[in-house]
Amino acid sequence: MLAGFYLDRSPTSRWSSLLFKRTDWTRMPLPLHQLLSFIAALTLWLTIMNSQSMAVPQEVSRQDVRSGAGIKDLAKEWRCDSLADQGLRVLGSATLVDGVRGKSLLLRDKSVLKTAAPAPLAPSRVLSLSMWVNLHQPTGQQQILAAKNVYSSNHREWSLMVDRSGEICLYVYQDGWKSISSKVRPEPGHWYRVGFVLRQSTAELWVNDKITATLELNRVIPKTPAPITFGGVDDRGRLWQCFRGAIDEIRVFHESLTFETMAQIFYPVDRTHKVTVPSKAKLWVGDAIQSTADIEILKDESFRVIKRYEPEIDGYGFLHGVALCWHRGDLYASFGHNKGSENTLTEEGRFRVSKDGGTTWSPVTTIDAGLEKDNLAVSHGVFLSHQGKLWAFLGSFYGTREDVHTRAYTLDESSGRWQDHGTVVQDGFWPMTEPVKMENGNWVMPGFIVGRGNPPAVAVSDGDNLMSWNLKVIPVASHVLDHWGESSVWVSKNRLVNISRYGGRALALFSQSDDYGETWSEVTETNFPMTTSKPCCGTLSNGIRYLIASTSADGGGRRSPLTIALGDPNGMGFSRLYVIRHAIFESGPGESHTNASLAYPYATEHEGCLYVGYSNNGPRRANHNSAEMAVIPLSVLSLD
Repeated sequence: MLAGFYLDRSPTSRWSSLLFKRTDWTRMPLPLHQLLSFIAALTLWLTIMNSQSMAVPQEVSRQDVRSGAGIKDLAKEWRCDSLADQGLRVLGSATLVDGVRGKSLLLRDKSVLKTAAPAPLAPSRVLSLSMWVNLHQPTGQQQILAAKNVYSSNHREWSLMVDRSGEICLYVYQDGWKSISSKVRPEPGHWYRVGFVLRQSTAELWVNDKITATLELNRVIPKTPAPITFGGVDDRGRLWQCFRGAIDEIRVFHESLTFETMAQIFYPVDRTHKVTVPSKAKLWVGDAIQSTADIEILKDESFRVIKRYEPEIDGYGFLHGVALCWHRGDLYASFGHNKGSENTLTEEGRFRVSKDGGTTWSPVTTIDAGLEKDNLAVSHGVFLSHQGKLWAFLGSFYGTREDVHTRAYTLDESSGRWQDHGTVVQDGFWPMTEPVKMENGNWVMPGFIVGRGNPPAVAVSDGDNLMSWNLKVIPVASHVLDHWGESSVWVSKNRLVNISRYGGRALALFSQSDDYGETWSEVTETNFPMTTSKPCCGTLSNGIRYLIASTSADGGGRRSPLTIALGDPNGMGFSRLYVIRHAIFESGPGESHTNASLAYPYATEHEGCLYVGYSNNGPRRANHNSAEMAVIPLSVLSLD
C-alpha cells in the first residue's frame, strides 16, 4: 500500500500537486476505476520527469566527458599542449604542432612519451584508453601508439599500434600475444581518435566513435611494473617501435567505459597536417614480387659447408660475416669468430682454405686476434686478390665495439701467416663487400659507419695503393630512420649504385654517385622488399646485375629464403627473382630449420659459377651460426 507521498520537484511541482497531497491512503479506500486512473497518471508523470531530467544533462554530460570531468575513475589525462606536461617525459625530441583543438606533440626521430610512474590498474583489471593520433610516415613496421611493456624484462601487457599492415591494431598478452585489427589504415596528416576498453572477458578496439573489433580474453592480463608509454616502447633505454607522427589528448580511465561514453569522447576534427610522403626509388621493375612459396628455385646449384657450428669441439659460439675469394686457384673463406658474445674483446678474424672448390677445407686458422693491444678485437671483413697478393680488410674495434676501424693484412704464402699492416680506414668504417675496380683506376670498398647514425659509406683508394683510402660517408634523407647502413655497390663506368640495409623497414635503401664515389645522392627508400640484413650486389661477367638478400612478398624482416634478384645490364632495376635456398633444406648439406636465418651473403665469381657464402643459425639465435656456401652456374641465372 502507498502511504504519505508528497513530491515537490520544481519546475514540475504542478504535476505532483495534481497527483498527490499529504494523504494517508491506508485509511482511504479507493474504487477500482479511481485506482487505475491514479496509476495511469503516475506513469505519465514519471515519463515526463525522466525526459525532462535527461534532456539538458545529456549535453552537459557530453561536454564533461570530453574534458574528463564527471568520470570518477579518470586515472590520468595528458593534454599534450606543452613540452612540460606534468607526469609525461619526452625521451628523445618532440615539437609542438597544431592539435585537435590546441597544440599537440609531434615526435621526432626515435622518441617516446613516458609516464612518470606506472599507472596502477584497478583490481578488476578493467581499463579504458582514449587518445588522438596523426600519422605522418607509414613505415611498414610496427609503430606503437600506446603500450605497457618492457620486453627485455619480460613485462608484457598490451600494445595499441599501427601494425606492419598499416592498420590500427590492438595486441593483448594472453600467455602469448593475441591481436585484433580495426581494418582502418590511417591517412597521413589526418587525426584519428583511437583507444580500447578492457572488460572482464573482452577487449574492444575503438577508432573514432566506433568499436572496430572485439577480442575474447581467456585469462587475466599480467600485472607488471612496466610504465605506460606513448609513441613507442622504452625497453630499458632502447627506444623502438617508434611512432612517426603527432599525439594529442590522452586519457586513461580505471573503468570499462560504456559504449555511449566512449562514443561521446569522440568529436569530428577537420584540422589536418600537411604531410609529404617521399617517393621511392624504383629498384624493382618486374611483375609483382611473389610470395615465398611461389618464387622459382634455382636449378643445378650445389651447396657446401664451410664451418659447422660445433662449440663442443672448438669452444666458438659466435660466427658471422662470411667472405670468399679465389686466389691462385684456391678458395679462401673468412669470418668473425668469438668464444664469447658478439662484438666483444674476444672476437677474432679467422679463415680456412679449400683446394677443391669448397668440398674439403683446411683447419680454421686465425688471421688476427687483436693481440697487438690489450683491448683490440678483430672481426669479419672482406678479401681482395690483387697483383699476386691476397689482401684482407677486417672490421676491428676496441673493447665492446668502440672506436671501429678497418685494418689491412696480406698473406705470407710461404708461412701461411698474415702480416698486419695496421689501420687503413678510421672513423667507424666497417667493410662489407669486396673492393671493386673502377675505370678511373681507383678501388671502391663498400661498408658502413658504426655510430653517428650508422649511415652507409664507401672507402675509395688512391689508385692501386691499397694502404691509402679516402672515406666517403653517404648522406641519408631525413625521412629514413632507424637504418643500419651495411652496404654493397655495383659499378657502371663513373656511376655507382649503393644498396644498403634498413633497420626500421624491410626495404632496400638506395643512393647513387655519378663521379666514381666522390659524392652521393641522399639515401632513400626503394620499392624493393628486402630483409633487414646486409645485402650483396654486383655485376656478373655477362653484364647481368645481381642483388642477394632475402626478398619475397610475405617475408618482411625474415632472413629466409635466401634469394637473388637479377637486372638488365642497361637498366637501373631488377626484374627477375630466384630462391637460392629455403630455411627448410632437408636434402642438405647445411642446417635445416623453420626459423633458420640465411644472412650476410657474400659473392664472388669464378670459372662460370657464382659462389655465395652466408651465415646459417639453424634453430639458434644470437648469430651462433654455421658458415655455408652455394655454388650457382651462371647459365641458370637468366632474365628470361
